[in-house]
Amino acid sequence: MIRQAVLLVGGRGTRVWPLTDTVPKGLLPVAGVPFIELQFRLLAEVGVEEVILAIGTSHESAWRAYAEGMTEPIVHLAVEHTRLDTAGPLVAVRDHLDDRFLVLNGDVVLEGNLSQFVENAPDLPAVLSLVAVDDTSAYGVVVTDDNGNVERFIEKPPPGTSPTSSVNAGMYLVSRSVFDGYPEGALSFEQTVFPSLVEQGLLGGVTIDGVWLDIGTPPLYLQTHRDVAAGKSRLVEMEPSHLHVGADVAGQLEGRWNYVAPGAVIERGASVSESIVLAGATIRPGSVVQDSIVGWHAIVDGARLSDSTVVGAEAVIGRDCELSAGLRVAPGSELSPGSVTFAAPS
Repeated sequence: MIRQAVLLVGGRGTRVWPLTDTVPKGLLPVAGVPFIELQFRLLAEVGVEEVILAIGTSHESAWRAYAEGMTEPIVHLAVEHTRLDTAGPLVAVRDHLDDRFLVLNGDVVLEGNLSQFVENAPDLPAVLSLVAVDDTSAYGVVVTDDNGNVERFIEKPPPGTSPTSSVNAGMYLVSRSVFDGYPEGALSFEQTVFPSLVEQGLLGGVTIDGVWLDIGTPPLYLQTHRDVAAGKSRLVEMEPSHLHVGADVAGQLEGRWNYVAPGAVIERGASVSESIVLAGATIRPGSVVQDSIVGWHAIVDGARLSDSTVVGAEAVIGRDCELSAGLRVAPGSELSPGSVTFAAPS
């Protein structure tokens, strides 16, 4: 089994801003559970007892507060004071690494059989977890031989042109020796470390099945909740009766799922459909929220939100505003009534 893991959570989370203005992406809730805890639950299945979080300075205080409250697993912080890319954080802490350990990207979880991945990993310095996808055009494809050795990478091949459907699932089994010879500083797994290992025949790949939970963009964050609500996750549940425990819901909840956090208020005459309403937010009468995310303590006052709109914390969206097409509202902003719309008033 594997005792130690490193989680790469140092990114600023710009693709899910404004939610990450004050909250690091790894602590965004999925059905009320901080996303990183899903990774901890997965790692516990292979005996991981110690986790090193490679963090940046932008959310250092939030990560420190979170780590101080953890008792299991043991959590250590490794702070990047300059951007180190994806592999640089490992070089910086290599003196504290076991001979063999796991590395996980911070915004995805593949709920596969992690024990099977570790047991089936070829005896190579680094092994990638791979997952098959229907559309390879959004990913870098990983081509392996019959022995599980990675032969090459193909970046985002058009549909129907790729020799395989296997892509990097963001989870690696790595030996400390991989970082021998690299100086401290910025270093990329994808651009430098993995291609070098491929040239030497030292990189493996193991395909595993499982639900892929991804919170890297607002549509993916919504899709992860959709999958959890449908019972596809084994790491977290969101039963219909739990959608608004601790929330004040007098309005309509529509669609197949919603996540309304404790402390949120949906007033009578408001409608919420397949959306995330975070703690302290208020949805007032006349509001329609569809396929959107409303941040902490924000107010939607008779506006219409749709199509992956994200409202930042403590923002106020005035009556008759219409927000769509992935629009993002900065934290603390106030949109006056009718100030943003896609149609002229009748």
